[in-house]
Amino acid sequence: MTAGDTPGRQQLTDTAADAYRARREALHATVSDLDAELDELEAQDAPDVERFRTAMTQVLDNLHQHIQEADAADGLLAEIIETAPWFAPRAEALRAEHDDLLDRTRELIERASAGGEIETLLADARTLSARISDHRHTGTSLLMDAYMLDVPAGD
Repeated sequence: MTAGDTPGRQQLTDTAADAYRARREALHATVSDLDAELDELEAQDAPDVERFRTAMTQVLDNLHQHIQEADAADGLLAEIIETAPWFAPRAEALRAEHDDLLDRTRELIERASAGGEIETLLADARTLSARISDHRHTGTSLLMDAYMLDVPAGD
């Protein structure tokens, strides 16, 4: 098979599809919750840095959970690499994004703890939220290319 060849999509087991959907929904909830929290903080005359730090700590916890499941030895990324190795570069790119998302989240928490300017922190958190959302959509694209999978419309 040459690099340009793409075999037919693989069948995803119901268990794996359910796990993927749950992980996708959890990542969507992380972004939605973060955006709502940022909206509330931005509406305050003097945004509460501790509340910001708490929100970012929750994002970090959620990212750790996502990564633990996605990067597991028997997880979906490993399965893609094993059953559809022509998608390995895309799966590895998603794994690399995990480290970047964690690093950016930790950095925001550290800056908040060190007394960073809240307006800058809020703006950078919006950028992080968009990156997490993009990561989620990139993962969905990979799954839809590699597997026969129904993803709810409008999400």
